[in-house]
Amino acid sequence: MEPKHKFKDRKEHTSLGMFIEALVNQEGGGIFDTLWWILPILLCLMLMGQGRGGGGGKGDPTNETVSESWYIPQDNETTYKTIEAAVSEWRKEAEEKSETSKGALSSLKGILGGGKSEDRFVVKETIPPRLYRMSDPTGPIYFELTEVEGGGSVVRATFSSGVRSKMAKFKAGLPLKIPAAPIGNRCPACGKPVLPEFNLCPYCGEKIIKV
Repeated sequence: MEPKHKFKDRKEHTSLGMFIEALVNQEGGGIFDTLWWILPILLCLMLMGQGRGGGGGKGDPTNETVSESWYIPQDNETTYKTIEAAVSEWRKEAEEKSETSKGALSSLKGILGGGKSEDRFVVKETIPPRLYRMSDPTGPIYFELTEVEGGGSVVRATFSSGVRSKMAKFKAGLPLKIPAAPIGNRCPACGKPVLPEFNLCPYCGEKIIKV
């Protein structure tokens, strides 16, 4: 004797099959009449999927804002050009990925009013070689550059955790250095060593008050 839950599942599947068969074989109908029944169901399923957080977008609570500061032993102009090149590569990769993911599902989303996906890494404001600001579905992205007296620059990057992996790869390709400093010259905010000529802490971005 079959368990009750298996009998129940079989009964539900049979009922669903009979319902679909009735829609397809109903008198006076056709494929278009069937589509009018199926499309609202598909639309509801898509909306339910979006409601479960299938995004990682701006409204996703897991996308926290991250801010990091790096000291780079090169001038602002060189660093700024490096940032521009990296963002251009990110944008190219996003466009290629978007092209390959297009298919029947994206066409159906367009028909049902799913809308066009947002462009990635869109430049919103640039003040060379000090500021590079972008918008992205994951959240805003900023690069703020400050020249260090005596050489080098401090980059303060603000971004969403949704692009943390890209930022980590970008950071790994930079000639980052930890400045050596005598004991006693430390940032008042994070306590890490800083050089006497620093106006900003290269670790946390805190302004250094010189006595």
